[in-house]
Amino acid sequence: MMKNCLKLLSLFLLVMVSSTQLFAQNRVIKGAVTSEDGPLIGASVVEKGTSNGTITDVDGNFQLTLASENKPLIVSYVGYQTKEVSLTSGQTQIEVTLEVDYASLEEVVVVGYGTKKKVNLTGSVSQVDDKAIKGKPVTNSYQALQGEAPGLIIQQGTSEPGSMPQINIRGLSTINGNTPLIVVDGVISSLNNVNPNNIESVSVLKDAASAAIYGSRAANGVILVTTKSGEKGKPKFSYSAMTGIQQPTNFPKPADSWEYATLRNEALVNSGLSPAFTPEQILGFKENGPNTFHYREIFKDQASQSSHNLSMSGSGNGLDYFLSLGYLDQNSLFKGPDFGYKRYNFRINLAKEINDKLKVSGRMSFARNDIKDHAWWTEWLIEPTVRIPTIYDIVDENGDYTLVSGSNGNSLARLEQGGSRTSQNDEALGNVSLEYKPIDGLTLRGVLGGNITSNQTHQFRKAIQYAYPGGGDNQNSVSDQYSRSLYLNPYVTANYQLDLFDNHEFEVLVGASSESFQTQFFGVTGLDVPGNEFGVIGNTSEILQSETYGSANDWAINSFFGRVGYTVADKYMFEANLRYDGSSRFSEENRWGTFPSFSLGWVASNESFFEPLSSVISFAKVRASWGKLGNQDINDLYGYQSLVSASPNIYAFGNVGVPGSFYSVSNASRTWETSTMKNIGLDLSFLKDQLNLSVDVFDNLTEDILLQLPVPDVYGLGQPFQNAGSVRNRGWEVALDYRMSSGAVNHSFNVNVSDNLNEVVDLKGREFITGGDVQTILREGFPMYSYYALRSDGFFNSEAEIEGSATPIFATSVKPGDIKYIDRNGDDEINYEDDRFIVGNPFPRYNFGFTYRAEWKGLDFSLFIQGVGKRSQWVRGEIVEAFHNSNEGPVFKQHLDRWTPVNTDASYPRLTIGSESVNNAARSDFWIFDAKYLRIKNVQIGYTLPESWTGKIGMSNARFYVSGFNLFTFSPFDIGLDPEVNGSFSGGGAPYSGRVYPVSRIVSAGLDINF
Repeated sequence: MMKNCLKLLSLFLLVMVSSTQLFAQNRVIKGAVTSEDGPLIGASVVEKGTSNGTITDVDGNFQLTLASENKPLIVSYVGYQTKEVSLTSGQTQIEVTLEVDYASLEEVVVVGYGTKKKVNLTGSVSQVDDKAIKGKPVTNSYQALQGEAPGLIIQQGTSEPGSMPQINIRGLSTINGNTPLIVVDGVISSLNNVNPNNIESVSVLKDAASAAIYGSRAANGVILVTTKSGEKGKPKFSYSAMTGIQQPTNFPKPADSWEYATLRNEALVNSGLSPAFTPEQILGFKENGPNTFHYREIFKDQASQSSHNLSMSGSGNGLDYFLSLGYLDQNSLFKGPDFGYKRYNFRINLAKEINDKLKVSGRMSFARNDIKDHAWWTEWLIEPTVRIPTIYDIVDENGDYTLVSGSNGNSLARLEQGGSRTSQNDEALGNVSLEYKPIDGLTLRGVLGGNITSNQTHQFRKAIQYAYPGGGDNQNSVSDQYSRSLYLNPYVTANYQLDLFDNHEFEVLVGASSESFQTQFFGVTGLDVPGNEFGVIGNTSEILQSETYGSANDWAINSFFGRVGYTVADKYMFEANLRYDGSSRFSEENRWGTFPSFSLGWVASNESFFEPLSSVISFAKVRASWGKLGNQDINDLYGYQSLVSASPNIYAFGNVGVPGSFYSVSNASRTWETSTMKNIGLDLSFLKDQLNLSVDVFDNLTEDILLQLPVPDVYGLGQPFQNAGSVRNRGWEVALDYRMSSGAVNHSFNVNVSDNLNEVVDLKGREFITGGDVQTILREGFPMYSYYALRSDGFFNSEAEIEGSATPIFATSVKPGDIKYIDRNGDDEINYEDDRFIVGNPFPRYNFGFTYRAEWKGLDFSLFIQGVGKRSQWVRGEIVEAFHNSNEGPVFKQHLDRWTPVNTDASYPRLTIGSESVNNAARSDFWIFDAKYLRIKNVQIGYTLPESWTGKIGMSNARFYVSGFNLFTFSPFDIGLDPEVNGSFSGGGAPYSGRVYPVSRIVSAGLDINF
């Protein structure tokens, strides 16, 4: 179907392009296009509103046969200001001179509590415009930003409806929260519910100079999101629609049933057991199957996804307005009753100039998320399906769900008959501001912003009656959870701008801010609804005391801040920021922190001595910054004081639990974590600003990190948070963009690459090892959360080699074909305490993004590539291990290349079962894979109808396009998982065993219409 659609679209475009020639007239215009440097070769000359045009030759001359008598000509060239030339009746000759376009230097960038000209920036700021977002079939704004800005690291390891990615700026700087601060239209919020179609620009503040104005909230960087406003002119109506098909990717490749049976026999024999299958059974599997991969059977081949957005905007009589409605519908790839995710968005942005001194504005948005999901955890559904061999059907010939391989449930049955979990999440976000200019240069502004969220989840897990004995899903349950939060952020600012004398600009900003957050939540679970229908708490027969809970908490921050900037002749720039924050997370004696920053900028290209280079280097600026930021983002809100906690079963008398109370652990001396940031940057433009290069090098040192250090047992209250750790984060970023014309085609290229690596500097001599099957360590001198494991050294190939080597003390048997490990301490035995190495870390390095765009006579094309140049991924469990945990399965295609006496150069050890597998299943770097990747993230082809056509039906613009998202991924990580899959950095989570919903490929078509 998609191929036929593409053929029809191609034919449609060909007819439209060709048809423009039918209106050609005999009138011919000749002319030349020049600049102050001489003729412009390849300049575009097009009749306005049509695709009829030409380009200039090597002498800057052109000749164009007109298609109409009354349309002006549009003359353009990359790096120069576009000019519209009106023609008089009978005119046949024109001369056009284009001027250099310095708009990129005059471009305004959103920064903290204001804006700045790009040329005057002294901090490290990356800006993403709506072009990077437009047309991408994404379900949240985080996905739209991935790979678009250097230093902005986003990992989306699953496409499960309603899921959110991991995000950070310039890596990990603390053991506590590393999530950046997100500010939407001046209100601290999140991107979860922001409609991507409403975004006008995104600024990423990465160093202390740019982020320090947000003080304690900015230690992990800041993302400023500005939504759209009304444009001058008559009201503009816009409608966009997109519909697409999702397809799952990256399933592991199971062995065929006969291959499985063969390898099962081999593993049993290797383990001293009898074969399970006869040669006749194996032949029967080969000829008749079945070959049923249960993991693949619980997913559909495809699922639909669509979005619709309608907006109205305009500006007139002092009123700017933007109103929008949005709808997103993403169906789940899981089989079952209409699982999926729906989001409804509403936004209204208003600004009214009361007079030339007073302005009132308000921005409000509302989002509702409706998620219907299965009544189980995703990993619970996937885990058993991966372990079940392909010799078993998931549904038998009678249509009954099977129970196989020792399982007590069937994942397909749980999806189709096991009930559902529905969530309704609402968020209302907005601000109201009053802006007053009493005198020239002074602007007073007061803002009241905030958001309200409510989240309600209802789960009815139905009992399933299997036709086979042994099913364990025979009890139903009902759970209800509800939470509500209120965040308020009023602030006031006074901004004064003054031109002291010629070419000297002075700016000062002072302000005060207050943040307060309150949340309440509760939950209740009941069992046994009679009749297995009408699943509400009131119908349950038993309320579970252990799963009935309720709580509330709140926190607050008060702040004072200021910024001073001084610019001389657009050449020399100085800026200083100061923020004074007080947090409720600390005691009164340690509550307040002071966070300063300083930055300098020098535009060398504005110096007279630079003039000889100006024809090649049109702009050159050097930036440097230093600053300190704070962090108080720990979950322990009240740990500076001892609280009394009560429990219904804290003591036991006569084997009966009795209630009691106890003091919580506390540390009244704890205070702010502080991050000292240094940044040096270079901005260069070449060829009249056609080629732009930006380079940054940074060094961040976070000190006084809040850790839970061990305390003497006599203390008796656990481990309080103490300011005890230090982490250094170093890295670099490069961004390059280039715009050019070749004939009538306009091209643009954008490349960004960044890298950073952190190092634990100080833990007071302590080490922290976390995780189970996957273990990570915090150790001084190494990156945070480094993998900590044995180091493998190939396979044992003979008994003699085993006799002469160290073997694990935890394994009862080691034989040829087993994994060999390095004896780190040389004591002739392998154990976890003495022989582990640091063997990499999970954090992605050399993150890159590449975008190419081209436009030609209404046609447009874009290609976006994103990836990671270095990453290690430790994977454990059934996704990689044959016969994991003594199960009947799994066996995958990669297990066919296993060690045997005649295949000693294998990629997998000998096949074993049970205790014979202990050596090979040890925590070692054998299970750490190379997870670098390059992904064709988005490809888009569009066509904009000529204005002469759309104008006749009242449209100002109409564009059709097709796109592909996550089309292809190239990676050595080929075990059936997406290379972007991520768990917690400390080594936990279902992703490490591959128990995740797959990443989706999306092919879509869209329409954008403006009236």
